[in-house]
Amino acid sequence: MMKKKWLGLVLNILVPGLGNFYSRKVSKGALLYVLALLVSFTGRNIAYNFFLFLFSLTLVVSYYLYLIVSGYTDVQRDKVYEKMNYDKWYIYVFIVILHGTLINSFILEKLDRLPINLMVIPTPQMEPALMVGDKVAVSNTKLIERKDVTVFLYPEDLKTYYIQRCIGLPGDSLEIKNSNVFINGEKLEDVPIKLRYYATMDGSEINSELLKKCGIGMSENYRLSSDTYIFFLDEMQAEVFRDSEFIKKFHPAFSVEGEAEKRIYPKSEKYKWNVDFYGPIYIPKKGDKISLTDKTIDLYLRCIELENDSVKRTGSGLLVNGGPIVSYEFKENYFFMMGDNRHNSLDSRYWGLLPEKLVKGKAMYLYWSKALDRIGQRVN
Repeated sequence: MMKKKWLGLVLNILVPGLGNFYSRKVSKGALLYVLALLVSFTGRNIAYNFFLFLFSLTLVVSYYLYLIVSGYTDVQRDKVYEKMNYDKWYIYVFIVILHGTLINSFILEKLDRLPINLMVIPTPQMEPALMVGDKVAVSNTKLIERKDVTVFLYPEDLKTYYIQRCIGLPGDSLEIKNSNVFINGEKLEDVPIKLRYYATMDGSEINSELLKKCGIGMSENYRLSSDTYIFFLDEMQAEVFRDSEFIKKFHPAFSVEGEAEKRIYPKSEKYKWNVDFYGPIYIPKKGDKISLTDKTIDLYLRCIELENDSVKRTGSGLLVNGGPIVSYEFKENYFFMMGDNRHNSLDSRYWGLLPEKLVKGKAMYLYWSKALDRIGQRVN
């Protein structure tokens, strides 16, 4: 039987080494398949900086180009091959399906256990540090320090990954005053953040040149009335707005101290907290003990539920795993997470403290961005 060179090429694209198998080079095909898996995982083991990422990417691309060429050249033109039992179209279809199943059901599930993983930023919660669509490399570690941009499983939905900045560490006391963060009584020197601002125009439409100068698309603004808009801006963008001749009034939209927001954790009438005035709250570390009162139960009930199989609140306190308790010792370290886009972030102010077991790693660098000058930048 005659064999087609183009088919050897296509088979090697579908499954590494299958085109070589098709050309009767069975041992070579098996070796190339194993090497393809090893090469594919190389970047996930060594790419701790952007240079090593580029090296790994070059290695993968070069290898797959070799596979394509090899699948084509190993089939000899005009050669009559002796027909074998496995030379059936459905055998090759079966191998392709088996390969796809292996990749999807086994290998992809194990990717988050590798030293380095990849993530696409889905929301504006971390602007201006990370923009929607940015692609970042993430180091698989639980050794999180203050201000690390951290990847974790969202406690309210353990199938969803979030990426936010670690603001509070185990053992810290945290308080937010007028959107400024204080740790153990000391003001935290912030990274660049975004805040919500109201802009009232002079009667005209919002100026497109002003938005362009700030790098803001029309879809990023919210019109509240005929002449008033709401924007999420960093300090440099806010300065441009302040200096604009088209804007009549411009001011930040802070919440009022003592005015409770219903969505704010711990969602209790005992705590008059909001996004700009929050706490003080103690962030437990493993081994800390607390006495259980109505106020501490409100504050730490979610943590206790995450650590135990059965938790029930009663009129006199808590039943944990079937037994009444009057104090509690934490089994986990906890963290307080916030997005840099402070007024547009669903973070610990809304859902509470993050247990260490849900931490998946920290962001290292951008390996791709719509803004080409950001590619390769470290995530600070």
